[in-house]
Amino acid sequence: MVKQTKKAAAWSLVIMGAGFAASLPFQDSTVGKMLVGSFEAGLVGGLADWFAVTALFRHPLGLKIPHTALLPKNRKKITEALVSAVENNLLNKDSIAAKIAEMPVSHMILEMAEKELHTATTHEAIDKLAKRIVSSLPLEKIAPLVAEEIKRQAERVEIEPLLSKAEQYITSKGYDRMALDYGLDQAEAWLVKPDTQYTLGEIGMRAMNSLQVNGLMQFALNALMGYLNEERLGGILQRFLYDQVQDLKYEGHPRRHSALNAIRGQVERLAHSKKVTSGLEEWKDSVLKNWDAESAVLNKLVEFRDKMLSYMEDGSYVEKQLIPVISSLVAEVKEDAELLERINQKIVDSVTTLLERNHSKIGQLVRENIEKMDNKTLIAMMEDKLGEDLQWIRINGAVTGFIIGIALTALQLALA
Repeated sequence: MVKQTKKAAAWSLVIMGAGFAASLPFQDSTVGKMLVGSFEAGLVGGLADWFAVTALFRHPLGLKIPHTALLPKNRKKITEALVSAVENNLLNKDSIAAKIAEMPVSHMILEMAEKELHTATTHEAIDKLAKRIVSSLPLEKIAPLVAEEIKRQAERVEIEPLLSKAEQYITSKGYDRMALDYGLDQAEAWLVKPDTQYTLGEIGMRAMNSLQVNGLMQFALNALMGYLNEERLGGILQRFLYDQVQDLKYEGHPRRHSALNAIRGQVERLAHSKKVTSGLEEWKDSVLKNWDAESAVLNKLVEFRDKMLSYMEDGSYVEKQLIPVISSLVAEVKEDAELLERINQKIVDSVTTLLERNHSKIGQLVRENIEKMDNKTLIAMMEDKLGEDLQWIRINGAVTGFIIGIALTALQLALA
């Protein structure tokens, strides 16, 4: 487009020159005088504007006429003026900060995040990032910290309050009844075994044989021993113990209440026993001292990481678990006007601080980019950007000169 305009400007001079030359033989006539005057003025105007436009960038016709080639001669001034205009007018700190402050940056970021959150590219990026984070976790460094904290918290645990809570928990949850019923069930199961009768009879007979009595009691005992044997005595004891177990299993029986009270009393005594508390404290300290917590924690962390990576293998967790959580979080933030304002203010403050620290680099960048170009390259760039308008100046100069020439010639003829 610039080349076409440049050709048009050149042709405007050619037309004016040719018209001036062609009209000279007819200058004796009124029309001839009008044409000579108008073409002459157009030619002068076109040449003057050509000279002015050319003088901006180079010496016209290579002649070192004063005040020509203005751009190469004043390159440093132009560069500094451009840098100053960029820093102080076009991109000054206050205007940038004010413009950013007017923009709902936080809301724009959230809108963009919400839009991009459901794209396949974002899902893939989140998947890669999450897997990289999990796989690159420094477990060897994390394990000692976790192990130390576990030991520290365990050392702070007091046994006595735990025992008191355990006592209350056992009673409130009915574990005392469960323990009694379990013992009774085991006793009942043992009592109904075929060999239990003989075992009980054998134990009873040994007990009776060991009795040391005299006189009438000895006579009665001997008579009883002559009647009893292991089988008979075992059967008596078996039935007796079985009936006792059944009584204890019956919820309303007094002996059951007595047994439960005995269990609860024993649990209470254990919970408040200094000896038990001291023993458990020593056991706890011994376990913690000898426990290789770091290795145990590291093994568990490695196991957990491997399970996580296995679960994350197909990437479906992103859409199923992560995206809903992130979407919910974004929606909550969008609804919190106060939080949005704080985020926006933080962004403005950060950008303003960044501008204050690096604003001079904007001008420096402009300066460096200009200094990288030699005069020929710089002139070519400016002609490329401004050439079309500059060439129109030449065309307008020729056309305007032609029109003014007509007017002046007509005025001259009118006054003659």
